[in-house]
This record gives sequence, C-alpha cells and structure tokens, in this order.
Amino acid sequence: MKDQEVLVAAAQKLKQHEIKATPQRQIILAYLMRSTEHPSINMIHQYLKKQDHKVSLATVYNTLELLAKHDLVVEVALDSAGHVRYDYFDQPHYHLICLNCGKIEDVFDDSYLALEKLAQKQSAYRIISSRYDVYGLCPECQAKE
Repeated sequence: MKDQEVLVAAAQKLKQHEIKATPQRQIILAYLMRSTEHPSINMIHQYLKKQDHKVSLATVYNTLELLAKHDLVVEVALDSAGHVRYDYFDQPHYHLICLNCGKIEDVFDDSYLALEKLAQKQSAYRIISSRYDVYGLCPECQAKE
C-alpha cells in the first residue's frame, strides 16, 4: 500500500471504531499498519521525527493507549530495555517471541481462539479478550548456540 492509501485506511479504521481521526492518530496507526517490527513507543516516536512529523512522545503514548482500548493494537511483550512493544491487530494471530534476542514474529492462525471458547464454556467467565504468545529461541539464536 502507498503512504496515502495507508493514511486513508487508518482514518477509516479510526472512524469505524468511533475514534476521532486526528492527523497524529492517523499517522501513528498507519505506521503500525505497515510495520512488521512490533515497535515500542520510542521507536514510533523516532520514526515520526525522522519523517518530520511534529508529534510528542506523550501523544504517541496516549494514542497507543486509546488504540489498545479499542482493540486496534495490542501490547505484545517487553523488549530487553523493558519497553512495551505494539502490534496492529487487524486479524487474529499470535506471536513467536525469542527469549534471547527479543525478535517477535506474527503467526496468522486463529486456532488459538478455540482455547478462549473452551475457557468460556468451562467457567462462568465472560471472556473480554485473550492473547497467546509462544516463547522460544529463533533460528538465528539457535545457530549461535
């Protein structure tokens, strides 16, 4: 997708979730829609600065908090510096997370949602959301052993 197309798609997603589509929110969501890095708040802020967007760190933080509240993004994991990483969540998937280097990969398979249904069936819980992360060593870190 081209930059303008992603910005339009981001604006549409925000409106679908009844979130005011400010330019800052559009830019942040568009970046997450394209990113495969699972960026931290600081990574997003640095990217925006390099692109000459005048967005404060507080705006990035508040926007991510809002997007997470509306299930547009999810908090994935903490990186080695203790920063939360974020992921655009447009379709069900889970994450493979390397315990050594912190690499995060998406696995687009919604079979883990069966666990959510099972938990709801076997308990009195009303399930709000669920997340499934798999931890291990990536092929690159295994090769270094």
